[in-house]
Amino acid sequence: MGFPPGHFYSSIPDPVDLLKREDRVWALRESLSGVDTQVPAQLALLKRLRPHLVTLHYPVEAPAEPGRYYYMNGMFPVLDAEFLYGALCLFRPKRIVEVGSGFSSLVMADANVDVFGGALDITCIEPYPRDFLRAGVEGITRLLPSRVEETDLAVFAQLEAGDLLFIDSSHVSKAGSDVNHLFFEVLPRLKSGVYVHLHDIFLPDEYPKPWVIDEERSWTEQYLLHAFLMFNTDWRVVWMAHYMLSRHREAVCSVFPRCPGLGAGGSFWMQRC
Repeated sequence: MGFPPGHFYSSIPDPVDLLKREDRVWALRESLSGVDTQVPAQLALLKRLRPHLVTLHYPVEAPAEPGRYYYMNGMFPVLDAEFLYGALCLFRPKRIVEVGSGFSSLVMADANVDVFGGALDITCIEPYPRDFLRAGVEGITRLLPSRVEETDLAVFAQLEAGDLLFIDSSHVSKAGSDVNHLFFEVLPRLKSGVYVHLHDIFLPDEYPKPWVIDEERSWTEQYLLHAFLMFNTDWRVVWMAHYMLSRHREAVCSVFPRCPGLGAGGSFWMQRC
């Protein structure tokens, strides 16, 4: 290894150094510098979502039937799942391209069957698909078991206003990474009106302390996202799950009453203007 963790040339932080500064590193930040977080619009969006979530309910633990979403899956928590279902009902996309598939795919599939009658075209790009995706899921149109970097850019060019690019990536910006490819090759090609989702985003705050210190996740995606959005009038913030739950808990829990009891969320939604 050229530079050890914690070296100023290494992207891997030194936990000892971070713990010396933990009060500042993990302090709640008042705002997302250089970005309009559209808080009034996010609060208004909650009210618009409510009617679409009244009857939505999933099992808490894994059901006997494989390939079904459940809240305590450890990957895609309750707030993100229920928001996704409601957003699809509200935004009515005709096409979804998902990069990084799993339990979120099952929520999309359910919405497709329940609300769209199977007419919603859903493409899942996943180089390491779970067994239930390989077996086929009703409501999923196609599975591309390959890396997003190897996917024809025409797949993303077909997205129109109101459609969704759903990203749940490796979360790491580094040489040759999927994150770099998505930010530098895919996002600039998207048409006006396309929605984009990214997962495990905790802006304006730092990644969770247990992730950084205990689990040694040296993720960098949200830093790139912040830089991408700063003073960027071509994109608008639509929804920040972590921010809204941590700052506007009462409003969020009034629409998502299972949250945070069954988990929180880390979804970040934005739209190209």
